[in-house]
Amino acid sequence: MRISQLEYFVSAARNLSFTKAAKEHYTVQSAVSQQITALEEELGFTLFERTAKGIRLTPAGERYYADTVTLLEQLEENRKNAARIASGLNGCLRVGIAGANQAGFLGELKRFHERNPALAIEFCDVSTADQVQELLDGRYDILYTAVFNMHGQEKEIAFAGVRRSVLAVFMNAAHPLARQERVTLEELAGWPNIYADIPESGRVRATERDLFEASGLQPVRKIYVRNQDVTSLLLDFNLGLAVGPEELLASMPKNVICRPLEDGRFTIELGWAYLRASGNPALHRFLEELADLS
Repeated sequence: MRISQLEYFVSAARNLSFTKAAKEHYTVQSAVSQQITALEEELGFTLFERTAKGIRLTPAGERYYADTVTLLEQLEENRKNAARIASGLNGCLRVGIAGANQAGFLGELKRFHERNPALAIEFCDVSTADQVQELLDGRYDILYTAVFNMHGQEKEIAFAGVRRSVLAVFMNAAHPLARQERVTLEELAGWPNIYADIPESGRVRATERDLFEASGLQPVRKIYVRNQDVTSLLLDFNLGLAVGPEELLASMPKNVICRPLEDGRFTIELGWAYLRASGNPALHRFLEELADLS
């Protein structure tokens, strides 16, 4: 049977008229009559009693009518649900998150979710050292990170909403450097530096090169942790210094402060990294809204 046959039947049953059903569907009465007859033959029972005065539903037809109305309503709801997913209004967007202190960067995502409440947001824990491979493996659809973290993967990974942020030095309010208005590279190198990464990472070497290479300095000690949540904990315990975008301060522990590094001359590019080949409609809708904001 075809959906059109069911629609003809429901219309004829509601109006008790093949002629009115034909008008509703912009066709001729004979076409409606033929399709309903074909439906009855396929079902193996009669839906209508046909008399000189018109048509009326048989007992079987009455039950079939009620069930078919429900079926067509469900099919329409199915279509709408699928259309919402296809357009990115529904479905799920998986977001990689390297730590709770990234919350200050997620304003765009929060506004997107508020405008699209039917779309689920799933947060996935990010291993800073493995974020490139995790993204390539499809563990999450998108994550907010430094552009240089994805160096060498430009064919597979793209960025959206990129902006430049000033690097600052984060420390406990009880740290001796907290009394100063800014921190020099020499002062930064004189204390343990915390990295949310692994020692072998090219990202660590790139950070050290950008900060210290020209000056010939190196931190007296390097502390490597899995993610930014652990960085926050170490800062809370006053166990070292960390360099990062100044926007991180909003989500740091209350006793953590930041000071400009070398009067703010060091900056970093940050943005939303995603797979170019991703077919997730929810991701593409988010990217469209990001583009509208830029």
